[in-house]
Amino acid sequence: MIDNATALFIDRGIISVTMDELAKSSGMSKKTIYQCFSNKGILVEAVIDHLIEQSKNIIHSNIDASDNPVQELVLQRSLFNYLIALRHIFNDVMLKKYPRALRAVREFKNNHLKTVIELNLTDGILKGIYRPGLDVSMIAAIYVSIADLYLFNNRKSQVEIFEAPHLFINGVISNDGRRILENYE
Repeated sequence: MIDNATALFIDRGIISVTMDELAKSSGMSKKTIYQCFSNKGILVEAVIDHLIEQSKNIIHSNIDASDNPVQELVLQRSLFNYLIALRHIFNDVMLKKYPRALRAVREFKNNHLKTVIELNLTDGILKGIYRPGLDVSMIAAIYVSIADLYLFNNRKSQVEIFEAPHLFINGVISNDGRRILENYE
């Protein structure tokens, strides 16, 4: 049911999808849906929690697959592809109507995502592949703002999709990091 709701929300936006439509497309009665989720807000929160878990899985899969911090950032581009797919869910109306879902998204971005990037930046600086003297916390906050750009913007072309993460990577790497980056571009 959560996967079905997610697909409908991505396709049409959270506000547009009714519980009747969700029940019909899930092959369930509306009563069954309400037994699982007492209201649409609780369903939205469950969907957002599910999407956050998927985002965390993408991030940690990329970390596990990388050999170095530069490769990790390159692989994290898949997170931005994922966020682009989700952008129809995230809009001002949704965020105002479902404050718990908004808090969960902010918690994910400002704690989990920012912490992952801070660790990446610290590791890259220690290995000499990122520029020394970077303000790790501030640069990680910039990365989080890039995630916001992808969630709350309608950029569509492949060039636009990867320009911000590409600029981010190029802004933090050292000359040694640039040589490593050339292997991944």
